[in-house]
Amino acid sequence: MDSITFLMVALQLYGTGVEGKFVDSTVKLTEKVKLDCVYPKKAMIIQTSWMKRNLTHKANIAVLHPIYGIHIENNYKGRIHFQNDSGKDKSLSFIKSTLEDVGVYFCSIQTYPDGIWEKVIKIIQPADAFELPEKQNNLVLTEPGGNVTFTCPYNIGDSVQQVMWERIKADRIDSIALCNSLGEKSFGSDFEERALVACAPEAGSTVVLRNVTASDFAMYRCVATGRNRTHAMSFTVAAPLDHQWFIIYIAGGISAAFLLLVFLLIFCITTAYHKKRKRKRITQDLAKALHPPHTWPVKSYGRSNFHGTENTERSREESSLSQTEEIYVNCRSVSHKPKKRLLTSFLV
Repeated sequence: MDSITFLMVALQLYGTGVEGKFVDSTVKLTEKVKLDCVYPKKAMIIQTSWMKRNLTHKANIAVLHPIYGIHIENNYKGRIHFQNDSGKDKSLSFIKSTLEDVGVYFCSIQTYPDGIWEKVIKIIQPADAFELPEKQNNLVLTEPGGNVTFTCPYNIGDSVQQVMWERIKADRIDSIALCNSLGEKSFGSDFEERALVACAPEAGSTVVLRNVTASDFAMYRCVATGRNRTHAMSFTVAAPLDHQWFIIYIAGGISAAFLLLVFLLIFCITTAYHKKRKRKRITQDLAKALHPPHTWPVKSYGRSNFHGTENTERSREESSLSQTEEIYVNCRSVSHKPKKRLLTSFLV
């Protein structure tokens, strides 16, 4: 790992402790950022408080009480809301966040009889990138409800000062467990009830994640930090593809391809039909333009396709002319009567 990567990982690990408290999640600032806070135990919730760390103290943001309701400070009225004010989900959502909302937040839940349960969430600026390990990613397949085991061997030449296990998503990093050189272990608030971790100073580290849910299908990272070097390894947890669903996907793909083929065939036939009709209409219009109706012969021995008023009046005029006009034929006339009268006169 190069010096820049080592520096970014070291700074991120440095940010995992806030006033001696373990940082459970690191979230990128968005316009509608959500801070997840779900109580994982079965104790009765008495009250929930949201606070933000200022320079000298923790400033109250909101208080949720099962009897007295919700109280929101004036600076946050109209800017935050709770999707579920009852039950164990006490997540805080910003309706419209600003850069002033960057900082460290505390979700403190008072319970009976377990006492106070707290989750620390850090909001960072959107420009801050999550440094991902460069080593090859290892694929781990599991069913929902099952267990996942990660093993991170490291050999960095000197004793390991701490080992950090994290779950990485697109907009957040959730801390799973942290081991230090003294053998002390700290768990993220979302994993303390279902994660087991073992850290050897020089051999490696192993984490078992129990009762995997859909939200656990993500990337995981192990970061081992020594005096001068840092070792990182990543894993990706995914659900195995069920054969039954695989068959359904294949059948669905074939059906979709068949429907697409039928649609293309219908489209081609319809397009060809409309083109044929268009060519026929263009041909008829061209014939009309080249041979207007008034230039056609008077008498036609075929059926005419035009029955307009103009043609009817023209036919009537032609029929009336044919009745009144005389036709002269230039032919030779032979008459016998004049010859008889001439012969009679000669005899007289």
